[in-house]
This record gives sequence, structure tokens and C-alpha cells, in this order.
Amino acid sequence: MSIILYLFYAILTIAYVRQFLRLLLSLSYNFKRKHNQPVVYPKISIIVPAYNEEKTICACLQSLKNLDYPNYEVVVVDDGSTDSTFEVASQCGTAKVIRQKNMGKPNALNNGVLAADGEIILTVDADTTIDRHALRWIAARFEVNKRLGAVAGNVKIKKEKSLLNAVQSAEYAIGINLVRKGQSVLGSVLIVPGPVAALRREAIECAGFFSDDTFAEDFDVTLKIIKSGYRVEYEEASMAYTDAPKNIEDLIKQRRRWYRGMIQALEKHSDMYFNGRYGSAGMFGVPNLWFDAVSPFLNIGLLMVTLLLWLFTGDIQFSLAGIAVYLVLSLGVGVVGLSLEPNPEKRNYLALPLLIVYNTFLEGIRIMSLTEELVNIIMDWEKPRR
Repeated sequence: MSIILYLFYAILTIAYVRQFLRLLLSLSYNFKRKHNQPVVYPKISIIVPAYNEEKTICACLQSLKNLDYPNYEVVVVDDGSTDSTFEVASQCGTAKVIRQKNMGKPNALNNGVLAADGEIILTVDADTTIDRHALRWIAARFEVNKRLGAVAGNVKIKKEKSLLNAVQSAEYAIGINLVRKGQSVLGSVLIVPGPVAALRREAIECAGFFSDDTFAEDFDVTLKIIKSGYRVEYEEASMAYTDAPKNIEDLIKQRRRWYRGMIQALEKHSDMYFNGRYGSAGMFGVPNLWFDAVSPFLNIGLLMVTLLLWLFTGDIQFSLAGIAVYLVLSLGVGVVGLSLEPNPEKRNYLALPLLIVYNTFLEGIRIMSLTEELVNIIMDWEKPRR
């Protein structure tokens, strides 16, 4: 009986500590952050890989055309689209449009980099629009620190009138951007996201460009940049608005790709685990992501231990109280996290309680993805329906 109690306390304590650390590090990010404007304006090359994006590419290019930055270019790489993406991209804006046979997103990005001549490379997904001031904040980051290899922007969900859209919006703000704030304080942001990822050209070249051997080319290239000796940070003022899956089927496809890609990249860079040579990324960042990968099993374990306590003692109130306190703590962290966001949305506060059910659903997808990866089930890159 005592072993069960100790196990319950251990799992619950880990959960408490992780929430407190997330809160403290995110507060530290906002406390330390300086709102600098760039003194110089290095040329930024914006690379937009596109495959069958005729419905979204024009809005993306229009947002790039309106950027408040004096020195940039836009390069669209049509990855063998079978629709009219190439024609639409050629007519919208002033972008340089390249056409290649279908070779996948990483190769499209690499060809875009080779065709560009900017000192800073910014990747933007074709279903994404960029805030007009985003490049200034990115330039300021790179200007301050010459060893900064990459900057992750603040990805937000394009607003639509649906419950799934609202919940995803809250998840991005709390489950993704809040985590990146903490990682940025430690100088070890582990993923520069495809919708708005700024990379120093020199760092990309040192890292060997983008690779196509995982489903998470953005995660993989970030780890390679860190291993090359560069720092990676997060810039919350550099905002991008991206399409989110509009139904459960597309959400499952997206998250399977994310989770399996994460596991593949973690396995590929297993030499980083608890390796002091890579600083906080090796000692804390990568191990923490492995913890995230297996955390659904720990949560199931917590529920099983709670059930065992009830079966053996007939008293479930204490264990349920511990879980209730954790849920209240998570809700509090969510409220603070949303308040720290630039331009916080009211609907995100209302969606916070729903994240409990939503995150449980995502944990099921994590378990499925980890299992599929372990048994090596083949999966294709599947696009969401537009």
C-alpha cells in the first residue's frame, strides 16, 4: 500500500514542479525581454514552400507584400503542385517563383535558400499570414547576438467561428508559446516552427541545410543548429497567423505527423541527451521532450494508482483532491500565460477549461503515434483539406 502512495506522490509532484517551472520561466521571459528596434536592417529572404496551396497562397503573399521592413525578398518554391499554385503565386505580389518537381518540403526549402541571398532566412508556410512588423523584431534579435542561429516566431491560429478552432488557439498560446518562452530564457528553443522560423544563413549552412529523413524538418534543423554551437531564442512580437485543422480527422493527421516527427528527430540526435556540450538544450531541453513523449503513459499511471488507492482503502477523496489541485494550478498557469501574450484573445480564456478534455484526446494521439513509430508503421505526409 505504501508503495502505491509513494508512486502517486512522485507522479503528482513531477506534474506540480513542471507547471511551476513553466510559469516562472515564462514570467522571467517577459521580465527580461527588451523591446529593441533594429539599428541596421540585414537583408531577409522569405522562403515560402508550397504544394497545392492555390486557395491560401495569395493571402500569404499579400501579407508579405505589406511588411514594414526596408530590405527583404520573397521566394516561393512550388513543390510540383498539381493545381494552379504556380500560376496564382506568379500573379500575386512581387515574389520570385521557382518550380520544381515534387520532392517534399525540406528540399523545397533548401532550393529556396540556394536561390536567395539574404543574410537571414525566414520560412513561412503557404497557409500563413505574417504581422507587418514581424521582420523588425526578428532583425533586432539577430543584431543583439551574433551567435544567435535561429529565432522562433509567435504562431497564432487564424480566427474562425468553431469550438475546435478556439481550443486550438488556446493550446497554441499555452501549450506551445508558453513553453518556448521558458526555453528562450535558457537559450535553447528546440523547434523553430515552419509558419515563422528565422534562421541565420551561416547557421543553416553549418547545420547542413534541411533534411528529409524525419517528419519534423523544423525540429531537426533546430537541433542541428544548436549542435553547431548557436543559440536559439523565441520572439513573441514576431507573430504569424496560420490555418488550423478544421475537423478531428485533419487534427489527428497533423498531430501524428508532429509526434512521430518529434520522436524521429529525438532518436536521430540521441547524442544530445544529458550532454553538457550542448548546454541547457542537452541537459534539460531534449530530455524534457522525451518526457513529453511518454507523459501520456504517466498520466494513465496516475489514474491507475488513484483507482488502486480507492480499491485498497475505499477512500478516493485524497487522491482526487491532489488531482483537482493540479487541474486548478494548470488553469491558473493558463490564465497567467494568456495574460502575458501580446494581443490576448478573450475566447482563449473561455476555452481554457476545455483544454483538459482536449489535452486528454491529444495524449491518445501521442500514444498511438509512439506505438506506430516503435513498430515502424509507414505513414505518408498528408495535407489537410482546404
